[in-house]
Amino acid sequence: MKIKAFFAMAAACCLAFACSSPVELGGADWVFDTVNGEKVVTSEKTPFLQFNVEEGRVHGCLGVNIVNGGYTLDGNKLSFSKLASTMMAGLPADMEVESKLGAALDTVASVEVKGETMSLKDAEGKVVLTLVRTETPAEPETAPADSVVAFELVEAPEAE
Repeated sequence: MKIKAFFAMAAACCLAFACSSPVELGGADWVFDTVNGEKVVTSEKTPFLQFNVEEGRVHGCLGVNIVNGGYTLDGNKLSFSKLASTMMAGLPADMEVESKLGAALDTVASVEVKGETMSLKDAEGKVVLTLVRTETPAEPETAPADSVVAFELVEAPEAE
């Protein structure tokens, strides 16, 4: 009887772990939707995050400033490290949103992705940020580094 119970328990554990799929963060821009239950609204730039899975790096915008750094994902445990930001000033309302997003990012301990929505949770399991998946825009086409661009210089007319 104990052997049957052991195998039943082992099978249940295997099924539980087999059903959990890895969290997929890359291949998309994640646009901030809420911070601590409040809708994220900015005037100029759309706050977002991009995850570079191969390098364990994160890049984004918090509303005014650009943020870059590292992240570690182990199962659903998520932590950010060495986040650095530009230090530009913006509209007061946008700066307030940015401050809230930055403070919430500092508390993130886990992640859950359901469909097109990412929930970032603190150590107690409370959702502190929600983000919505959007397709990452293609890189703009640029001229190769060794290309030459020609243009004609024209003298400005003299002032009278």
